[in-house]
Amino acid sequence: MNTPPSLSTSTTASASSLVGGDIAEGMRVKQTMTSLCRLSNISPSETALMERMAQLSCKSRQKTTTPTSTPPPESSDESTDLIKAETESFYRRALPEDLVSFTSPEGRKLFKESLNEGFAEGYFNLAGNFTVQSEPAYCGPSSLAMVLNALEVDPGRTWKGVWRWYSDELLESCRTESDLKANGITFDQFLCLASSHAQVIAKRGKTASREEFLRDLKYVTQRDDIFMVLSFSRPALGQTGDGHFSPIGAYHPETNQALVLDSARYKYPSWFCDVDKLYDSLQPVDSETDLPRGYFLICRRDAHMDSSLLPLVKSPVLHHHHIDSGVQSTVEADSDSEAAIVDLPERPAGVFPTKISCSKSVNSCCSPSK
Repeated sequence: MNTPPSLSTSTTASASSLVGGDIAEGMRVKQTMTSLCRLSNISPSETALMERMAQLSCKSRQKTTTPTSTPPPESSDESTDLIKAETESFYRRALPEDLVSFTSPEGRKLFKESLNEGFAEGYFNLAGNFTVQSEPAYCGPSSLAMVLNALEVDPGRTWKGVWRWYSDELLESCRTESDLKANGITFDQFLCLASSHAQVIAKRGKTASREEFLRDLKYVTQRDDIFMVLSFSRPALGQTGDGHFSPIGAYHPETNQALVLDSARYKYPSWFCDVDKLYDSLQPVDSETDLPRGYFLICRRDAHMDSSLLPLVKSPVLHHHHIDSGVQSTVEADSDSEAAIVDLPERPAGVFPTKISCSKSVNSCCSPSK
């Protein structure tokens, strides 16, 4: 049977009108349509409609597979770097070789021995309340929330639903939320915030000797009612970043290493570090305050704070921070030491603020002490 003239003409026209003059593709369409007409007795008008659908399909394939003859404009180096910075992401960082990952075989061995020697008594309280910081700059609030929950301090306000609990996003310093997310908190701001919820002894840089730091470290790791939070310099330990806060989880006396429970678990695992190196990491100056970093000893308000933990040397910076702001110490210091301890009044019963901030004004507590 011969192909109807109208069908032949239509198919030929369709073949010649395909994008790019692809005659072979047009002939394939023609042959396919002709065969379908013969088998199905389809009218010429219906066949033309089917051919049109085939044409559209060809155009769609050509648009997705045919490269453009004009290359895309080249981006400037600055815009390329910006795009890269916005799209680049990381899954953790490798620990420096002189730090021991807590979960490595060596780290597990160190922890077991620390536990057997009685220098990991507070670890389980912290581990049971470990929280990865909810923002990249929330290491301070996150570390404090862990410690307060480990001490079983009642925050006096609801967290979610009917439950009262500490979380880093609900611990608010005198900084605005946007500033806190961008820059975190300083040593003084952490002290101010922590002292609103617990008793705190703060020791900055070399105001505590190397021997004093080791003594305090041994003391807190043998107890479960007091904890140490470090404010240290990451670069001093070969890590990326700048200042960081994290609590201490254990001490290994034989190798003189301490376990740091890193609050930025997405970046580094928890790790053991030589205590001398850890002490050195407290000394670099914070560029925002022009003062060194340090560490904090934190316990409940209703706990007895051992007076032997008070600083062994005079600390005018801490004296300015506490005595001049009118904060009353609960521990009497002798004439050769300054009390770096804060115990503020309890919050009124039944008060449940949405967020918990420090209870003093910005000018009297969180302004940098120089």
